[in-house]
Amino acid sequence: MKRWFWISLALIALAPAFALTPEWREVDVNKDGKPEKVAVTNLADIAFNEQGQIVGWYIKTVRATDFKGNYDRAPNLVHSSQTLPGTLEGFTPSSREFIRREAGNPDADFIARFSDGSTTLTYTVHPRFLTIDVDVQSPTPRKLVWAGIGGTDTPITKWLGQGNKEPLNAGQGPAVYVGWQTQKSAGFAMFIRPQTPTPITLTQLNGAGIAEISVPAGNFNLKVYGGANELVRLNVENFYELPGVFQPNIWGQISLGLLWLLEEAHKLAGGSWVLAIVLVTILIRILFWPLMHQQYKSMAEMQKIQPLMKKIQEKYKDNKEKQQEEMMKLYQEHKINPLGGCFPLLLQMPILFLMFKLMSGYEFGQGFLWVPDLALPDPLYILPIIYILVIFLSTLMTAAGNRDAIRQGIIINLVFAFILFSFPAGVNLYYTLFTILGVGQQYLINKQLGIGKPFVAS
Repeated sequence: MKRWFWISLALIALAPAFALTPEWREVDVNKDGKPEKVAVTNLADIAFNEQGQIVGWYIKTVRATDFKGNYDRAPNLVHSSQTLPGTLEGFTPSSREFIRREAGNPDADFIARFSDGSTTLTYTVHPRFLTIDVDVQSPTPRKLVWAGIGGTDTPITKWLGQGNKEPLNAGQGPAVYVGWQTQKSAGFAMFIRPQTPTPITLTQLNGAGIAEISVPAGNFNLKVYGGANELVRLNVENFYELPGVFQPNIWGQISLGLLWLLEEAHKLAGGSWVLAIVLVTILIRILFWPLMHQQYKSMAEMQKIQPLMKKIQEKYKDNKEKQQEEMMKLYQEHKINPLGGCFPLLLQMPILFLMFKLMSGYEFGQGFLWVPDLALPDPLYILPIIYILVIFLSTLMTAAGNRDAIRQGIIINLVFAFILFSFPAGVNLYYTLFTILGVGQQYLINKQLGIGKPFVAS
């Protein structure tokens, strides 16, 4: 136990050193001997070559992951065998510029600008989003070629023509958007949306899709999303509203309901996401109160008969069949359902999981006290440690002096701790508050049933 204690203290002390700093880096991502410019952000690393093409779009499944230049195992949305995204035909840049709009601001945009003297290709990477802006300024019409998507040789392709309600897997003419998905409702996706319907030809080539975008003379803008093919994130990036982008199942519909609830609580809380999470957590806990009451009551009643259960186990330790028979008689005598605490727990798990998915994919843009951003892990690990302590207290209350149960609870908490450290602070805030309210409810039930103080190991 002492060893784990000191390891935890060391992790807390070193936490700030692990924080990722969004910045421009030079990395040879494609191993061609020439370093590329890489915009390193908390959500993705995007690499540009000298021709103004995107050679790597590396998605971070855990926010603020620092690949440290090792992209071999990172999910890459650029398909290596297809035309590189951002290929502007007839364009050979003679000048390149890589800047941040506000030096020292972690939310400052990354600007990658390429020019041949008359035509300029500009990428704007927004650190808090997975959608980038692609701007072309050209005195003459051009053709911009975009291909996708890494992670599969047979992506789902979508081309939505102007005036259509459902996308096709290929097409030509004025298009509202084109896109690629590695899977129907999972995996990764890339979508291109021009400001106004623009002539785009999407063709199938070796199972993949090649989009040829007709860029008119003058100023032209595209918004390109590259990231998780996931409901909440597509909603955050304003791509979910497009017809046919994503078809949610029943759990997706519930997620949208929870998202609406969270955003309404945000308005009610005067623009504070912390208070919004607190309000939603309390509301969900109130809704679950009757179910959790049944679960905690069943657990408390099991505690009361622990001494009798031990006597039966000792008396019939060599006769398992008789032991089970006597146990069932004991349950019937005290009107206890041994599975009574499991069913409510199973019912609440989907909501807990959906809340985790929702807040993991959401973009809060706010922090509190020592937490700079609710969408990122707690830099000092205070919230996950509080959560672990609360769970430990709950273990003591439910174990009722059972040393084996306490020991198992401690082991589970220590293993779970390392998972919690990577959770967004908003998720940890929700789980911590939800659990604290549960411990309070558990305490009230124990007191009502006359169960004594929890055992504390010496």
